[in-house]
Amino acid sequence: MPKRDEDGGNGSGDAGTIRLAAVGDLRMAVEQRGALRPRYASVVESADVLLLAGGLTASGLVSEAETLADELDGIGIPIVAVLGARDHEVGQESLMRGALTSMGWTVLEASSVVLDMGGMRLGVAGTTGFPGGFGIDYQLWSVVREHRQADREQVSNARFGNALAELAEQGADFRVALTHYSPAPGTLKGERETIRANLGNQILGSSIDAAGADVAVHAMARRGTHVARTLGGVPVYNVSQPVLGAPYVVLTLPAPAFAG
Repeated sequence: MPKRDEDGGNGSGDAGTIRLAAVGDLRMAVEQRGALRPRYASVVESADVLLLAGGLTASGLVSEAETLADELDGIGIPIVAVLGARDHEVGQESLMRGALTSMGWTVLEASSVVLDMGGMRLGVAGTTGFPGGFGIDYQLWSVVREHRQADREQVSNARFGNALAELAEQGADFRVALTHYSPAPGTLKGERETIRANLGNQILGSSIDAAGADVAVHAMARRGTHVARTLGGVPVYNVSQPVLGAPYVVLTLPAPAFAG
């Protein structure tokens, strides 16, 4: 399992390791301009890349995404993100992706990227994901879903799984699955039972297990649990900001020779 730095950064940058700063559910609003920047001023000393697990904006407005991008501009490390549920609320997600990519971000949707991290290659496959639950909740959800919506979800999830699997072919030393919705029921512990089916989906976890990953990172479950595993044993981290109680968490991936 990747090492978690409990105090938000180790600052070491040891050879053969990659440090992932990760957080989600920042829910940036325009009127919060100036509040976030000081909290990320030193992230370059703690991490090699910043992963944002959706929930980027308060209400899905491109102006909010632009505000967030301004707040994080110049932090000194690459930013890789997926959009979240709120980021899709008003139909501006395409404009949002364009604004963020123009600022140098990588915004994934059932796609992947490989980054050179000082001689190590970090592969990240990302998707927003979708709700549906686990076990009996997923079975019930499948019954009531409209066929057209269910088909779209299955296609999107298959593309995500393929993107994750292809990272090995692209020579990635480490593979990260980045989603907004949870791929494992364990990180939903602490949430109300009645809403858990809205916070994650077992098919995400199945795709991660089938394709293989060193770690999975998600948000969405703001009252959930920080650490769990998929059914196949992949470590899963809920990095929703309210769960972390900190600007971000740093996860350190070891060199391949030491990976479990």
